[in-house]
Amino acid sequence: MSKSEQHIHVDHVALEEFSSEVFRNAGLSKEHASIVSQALVSANLRGVDSHGVVRLEPYVKSIEEGGFNSTPDVSLTRAAPSTLLVDADDGLGQVATVEAIDAAVDAAKDTGAAFASVRNSNHFGTAAYYTQRAAERNCIGIAMTNVGPNVAPFGGIDPFFGTNPLGYSIPTNQSYSITLDMATSVVAKGKIHVAEEEGESIPDHWAMDQDGNPATAPEDVHALRPVGGPKGYGLGLLVDVCSGVLSGMGISPDVDSLYDDYSKPQQVGHWVGAIDPSYYRDLGEFKEEIDDMINRVKAISPKEGVDQVKLPGEIEAETRNRRKENGIPLGPGVIATLADLANRYEISFPVEIPQK
Repeated sequence: MSKSEQHIHVDHVALEEFSSEVFRNAGLSKEHASIVSQALVSANLRGVDSHGVVRLEPYVKSIEEGGFNSTPDVSLTRAAPSTLLVDADDGLGQVATVEAIDAAVDAAKDTGAAFASVRNSNHFGTAAYYTQRAAERNCIGIAMTNVGPNVAPFGGIDPFFGTNPLGYSIPTNQSYSITLDMATSVVAKGKIHVAEEEGESIPDHWAMDQDGNPATAPEDVHALRPVGGPKGYGLGLLVDVCSGVLSGMGISPDVDSLYDDYSKPQQVGHWVGAIDPSYYRDLGEFKEEIDDMINRVKAISPKEGVDQVKLPGEIEAETRNRRKENGIPLGPGVIATLADLANRYEISFPVEIPQK
């Protein structure tokens, strides 16, 4: 049986309800369980499975062992009209960052642009989850976070920076926002975890072993490579400054891994922002010009083997539509860990959706 034949498909609503029930059993409030579950399943819907329910088990371990505060008292301070400070109180990153991006959008509606620094936080999932919240309210959304060291600086062998993702979303009149969500490494560390979970090898350009040679087995990975060589290195450094130094959480080597010690908070910093285009020009004209840009980009002749030039976020939007209809595919490794959680908490596992 092939790897794809070992996958099952489950309804996204059922998977979200399952995840929320797991989190409630682990100790989260109904509200916080809903926020985190929606963020994880949203990643699966977009095809970003490395940040989807594969993270459910380590999150639960961190909650149960005390690393993630299950009842955080998230505080928000508006230090200046366009400057927000959010303390996550060691809770799950999604809880504090949703509050941060929503507050940044509210402030941007007052001032034209606003940014929020989040401190004392933990893993926050995908940057796109927050930037798209801003785009849904007709703001350009920006989000970034630093994480523990796993990327070698260009020219080096040992890990120093994190994958340090950054993202943006731009509102449009289309059925999707233009959305970029990228690690500043060649690949997100989560994809290494998924490959290890499923017993698969990885491409030789993703990572290096301890001697600086290409690593193709997940267990041999010593450091990931920065995307675009020195360019990704420079972007990763910027993310560390905005997320770690501005928040006071420190740079990547000061951030704990999600997987090393579940009894300790990661002490992660995030940085999110919102820009209200209506302060610069008429919102309708802005979106019409964005749509014109989309049409002109898509009118470019595709190269051989490519059907059509895509905008950032378009493929993920198509994947989302497809998975909403056909279900989210789960591999055998993820199925096993979710089944263990279902058994532990005596929760029904989502029913498989037969494929046509």
